[in-house]
Amino acid sequence: MKLHWQNKEDALLDTSDIALHDFLFHEDSLTRFIQQRCEGEFNIELMSESLQLAMSDETQFLSLQSDEITFIRKSRLKCGDHAVVYARTIMPQKTIEGENQWLTKLGTKPLGDILFNDEKTYRTDMRYAKIPVDCELHKEATKDLDISSELWGRQSLFYTDQQPLLITEIFLPAILECSKN
Repeated sequence: MKLHWQNKEDALLDTSDIALHDFLFHEDSLTRFIQQRCEGEFNIELMSESLQLAMSDETQFLSLQSDEITFIRKSRLKCGDHAVVYARTIMPQKTIEGENQWLTKLGTKPLGDILFNDEKTYRTDMRYAKIPVDCELHKEATKDLDISSELWGRQSLFYTDQQPLLITEIFLPAILECSKN
């Protein structure tokens, strides 16, 4: 299923849950933003890190060949025991060569903290989409969770040392329970 990714202005009109806006449209480090609301209970659940093919919309957004292998990191950002965001990071081979090999060895370290503190890294594009229940990305994000509702997600295209990486963040319902400081 092809997702309908949209710009911020269109997504703002399409998003009825105002409480979600704070998270979905946050432009600085989402990790740090969630950490502040979790009152010290923030952690990362690493689901997998491996070489594999990207999904078709990721391949298209990164201008990759359809058979190009990428390094994919899948994780969940959690407040205590509650998964609040599913994160999927796509790194083409050219991105993880040389000095950037450390990107393949993050484990449970938050990638967002690193990207927003690195002067050689910048974000160029952000786009947003509703993630329907029957979508592969929804199934991946909600694996082992009891979530049967449509979700919102966003994609951010970053460049580190002039090489691209794509981060997709799917906002799980528990994100709305994060306390506000």
